[in-house]
Amino acid sequence: QGKVHLELRLSEVITDTGVVCHKLATRVLECQGLPIVNGQCDPYATVTLAGPSRQSEAKKTKVKKKTNNPHFDEVFYFEVTRPSSYNKKSHFEIEDVDEVDKMEIRVDLWNASNLKFGDEFLGELRLPLKFLRQSSSYEAWYFLQPRDNGNKSLKPDDLGSLRLNVVYTEDHVFSSDYYSPLRDLLLKSADVEPVSASAAHILGEVCREKQEAAIPLVRLFLHYGRIVPFISAIANAEVKRTQKLFTSRDPNTIFRGNSLTSKCIDETMKLAGMHYLQVTLKPIIDEICQVHKPCEIDPVKLKDGENLENNRENLRQYVDRIFTVITKSGVSCPTVMCDIFFSLRESAAKRFQGDLDVRYTAVSSFIFLRFFAPAILSPNLFQLTPHHPDPQTSRTLTLISKTIQTLGSLSKSKSANFKESYMATFYDYFNEQKYADAVKNFLDLISSSGRRDHKSIEQPILLKEGFMIKRAQGRKRFGMKNFKKRWFRLTNHEFTYQKSKGDHPLCSIPIENILAVERLEEESFKMKNV
Repeated sequence: QGKVHLELRLSEVITDTGVVCHKLATRVLECQGLPIVNGQCDPYATVTLAGPSRQSEAKKTKVKKKTNNPHFDEVFYFEVTRPSSYNKKSHFEIEDVDEVDKMEIRVDLWNASNLKFGDEFLGELRLPLKFLRQSSSYEAWYFLQPRDNGNKSLKPDDLGSLRLNVVYTEDHVFSSDYYSPLRDLLLKSADVEPVSASAAHILGEVCREKQEAAIPLVRLFLHYGRIVPFISAIANAEVKRTQKLFTSRDPNTIFRGNSLTSKCIDETMKLAGMHYLQVTLKPIIDEICQVHKPCEIDPVKLKDGENLENNRENLRQYVDRIFTVITKSGVSCPTVMCDIFFSLRESAAKRFQGDLDVRYTAVSSFIFLRFFAPAILSPNLFQLTPHHPDPQTSRTLTLISKTIQTLGSLSKSKSANFKESYMATFYDYFNEQKYADAVKNFLDLISSSGRRDHKSIEQPILLKEGFMIKRAQGRKRFGMKNFKKRWFRLTNHEFTYQKSKGDHPLCSIPIENILAVERLEEESFKMKNV
């Protein structure tokens, strides 16, 4: 992968002592399309003139940072023939001609790595000198090739083996009219009782992989605005099945399996929550990938010169920052995800009324275990990074993901069990009630619904409150403007204000009646049209 732009010139040089020799000038101009290794590319080139009786001499360009299309424009000179008297009939001695024909110029491209394993090989180019004419310049682009093994013959066993599983699918797509009956049948699935008899549920059962059914179903129901009723129906059915097994099954394990419900919610979060992930996690994920702070806390894996306590502090700061941005991002959670979480919470709480934590379990099993933790672990799969992180960064993200996943389950368990003793020691930093409270408040917020339902067990979630200046409407004559200081409260249900905190509300506006909000300066009230 990639190509290199070279300029070669073979010239005759007469020295001050009157002898002549031939030198090769090799100009490395630029490269394009170099492969990116572990999410980064800091390329440099080495140029070598090699021959059968010549000691290889490698010359190196400067390293170009953070680019796979580097511009080098550096020239390297190599002495091709031995100095000789200029009165020779031929510029090359016979033995020089044979030697030159066997010489080659080799250009290797490398990625400068800060890891202990050394720099990564990107590709090479080998050009024989026998095609060069004296005093002529050759300029061209050359594709990079894989590393030459020296023409050593390899046995088939030395090449290794590769096992492939290839699936070929041929689809015949007709016009949409042909699919109308099937589409209508699937869209009615949420209203079928029991939902296990619906077309969508049956499709999920007959597919070998539930994911094969979940992907098209979610896209169909999202397009027609029926995703929340459908997921609510199949989730409620799954909770009922779990309740029947309550004597032998912990209710905290609901939605943990690879059921159609879980796969559909996973797919919905990927489609609806991608921008939410970008806004919430991408800035700090980018920082982690670029800064490369040491965060290894396993004493066995520590590198030479690293300090365990410093690494723990680096990791703790990263976890704290990611935990904070997640738990403060509730108001940014997409509406469709909030509606689904609200349905899951209501269903679980009604079915397992004796377990106060199950309403948190139902939501955290998705938002933490299947959304945030996997996105931190593999950011490239969630479009947070263009490539898979390098090994050191990947290890840091793994440790962060483990901790965030456990913090997300604090709502149902105050004790965290880790297989690794070093993780248990590190987790002591976060074994405080404030983290559990933050998680519960976050889960409450994203599983709340803006619609007022007096039959709902949900309590209003306070989003913000404080004093603001309000202008009274129509209470004063003669154009006098009446400004009052009032205490405002915004919950997920309504927007209210009263004279002071704790008083009975003077006015209540349902959240669904608020169509738009914009910033307004106090000077605007002095304008005649306000």
